[in-house]
Amino acid sequence: MAESLLTRVFKVCICCTLILLCLERSGTDAANILMIGNYGKGSHFLALVPVGRSLLKQGHNVTFLISEEYSFRAQDAKYSELFKFEIFHNSDPDYSVKEFFQKLEELGFSESGSLLQFYKLFSTFSRAIVKTCDSVLEDEAMMKRFETLDAIVADIGWPCSLAIKAYLRSRSRNDPRLILTSPTTVNNAPFDILGSPYNPAYQPFTMTGFTSSMSFTQRLINTLSLFSMRVFVSLMGSEFQSVLDKHNLSSYLGGSDRMASWRNMTDLFLISCDFAMEFPFPLTPNIIPVGGLTAGPAKDVGKDLNDFMESSGEHGVVIFTLGSYFASYTSVRPDVLKIFLDALARIPQKVIIQLKDTPSIPLPPNVKAMPWLPQNDLLGHPKTRLFIYHGGNNGFHEALYHGVPVIVIPFFGDHVDIMVRVTSRGMGLGIDRAHLSVDYVYRQMNEVLTNQTYRDRAKQLSAIFKDRPMTPADRAAFWINHVINHGGDYMRSPANDLPFVQYHLLDVFSFLLGIVCLTVYLSYKFLKLFIRCCVYVLNSLVKVKRD
Repeated sequence: MAESLLTRVFKVCICCTLILLCLERSGTDAANILMIGNYGKGSHFLALVPVGRSLLKQGHNVTFLISEEYSFRAQDAKYSELFKFEIFHNSDPDYSVKEFFQKLEELGFSESGSLLQFYKLFSTFSRAIVKTCDSVLEDEAMMKRFETLDAIVADIGWPCSLAIKAYLRSRSRNDPRLILTSPTTVNNAPFDILGSPYNPAYQPFTMTGFTSSMSFTQRLINTLSLFSMRVFVSLMGSEFQSVLDKHNLSSYLGGSDRMASWRNMTDLFLISCDFAMEFPFPLTPNIIPVGGLTAGPAKDVGKDLNDFMESSGEHGVVIFTLGSYFASYTSVRPDVLKIFLDALARIPQKVIIQLKDTPSIPLPPNVKAMPWLPQNDLLGHPKTRLFIYHGGNNGFHEALYHGVPVIVIPFFGDHVDIMVRVTSRGMGLGIDRAHLSVDYVYRQMNEVLTNQTYRDRAKQLSAIFKDRPMTPADRAAFWINHVINHGGDYMRSPANDLPFVQYHLLDVFSFLLGIVCLTVYLSYKFLKLFIRCCVYVLNSLVKVKRD
């Protein structure tokens, strides 16, 4: 009898638990979500993985679209056991996605970084956008599978998400939500698309290396840089138009021009920043800061690595990496590698360095080389004393999360912006590649390692960064789920619906200026008349006196 009663109580508890879970999940049906992270390459892909995990926890189905050149992602157990993968094949056998990233790396290691090289990169990037998107749209079987999509979460660097949504509108009448992301520091693109203000008077443009306090010359450069980037984006859009025209998608973009198309197609934008380190600026409701997607509590690094870390004693360990995009400097620039190795040999700390290829020069006894680093886990190890790296946004937030001082060696793009944020907040220093020498690199490392101020500041900023109600990935997943259920129209700024004259209040200022001018004119006429009257009266009085 007692067992029967316990059984019934147990069943009631199970039923109540299930009911509560159902109530908690009410209104959150499983959605089919496609995630696009820059062909599956590097930090752009890795930044979306934590968001995908959070979406899975909410019960959604998550699929990643990647290039066949990065199909190893689909064979990696840590991803394949969680996500589905769609792999697109290049329709042009003479073209390679990796060509773009190779040219990017060459530009990063260039001594001059000339404008000509930048335009070569632009040309390659344009080809990548056109050819890869065309390959996706030509795969009719894959596009057919996309007809059940409820949302597309895509990196803004590859505008094919816009074409995929337009294709689904044209063929299946399906209209999935579009959520754009970017793993880089803040730039003007999402603000222009969604109507959020971007003021070059205090918002430093990407790649300028300015802070929010700018001189006149810096504000002039900042404004011209913003204008140049808008021209650049327009040129990129012109290249992409050929894909839209080929597949007859232009009429399904929801706008008369490219910017209107982006605006009307996009429900939400996730920007990779956090105001613990970012210069303050205003945001519209449909732009959500989610900086630190790859940062989190450290996991066990394994026995071999942990033994190496612990063997460092009180001096600790320095982590050195140039990331997935520039880690092949072993063969590209062996002279640069030698400078760093000679400088690292001088410090008492042990060093873990990422090298894709085996170097031709011997490693110092305190240096351990690895082709890949569990970066976040190493940064969270209690023996880590310094992080030296190229300035990627993911690594920046991981170091911030764990309170590790940083030395930034900027190569390209937003790396210099990360360096400015690190140095302006007192979290570390930068290294100018134009003046590389063993002594210079050693001085910078020694300053950060021996000056406790950098570590104290890093810990203080880390405390601010971690004091939040949910993780960045959970925050991103919450808002993705929100726009799936409710859309993003209600969060759209009316700014983009206003003509240039109205948005900048030129008509209002013109009217007020007219009132002021009219008042001044009438005052002038009245004063002139008053003076004439006074003169007339005086002349009359003088005449009367004479008579």
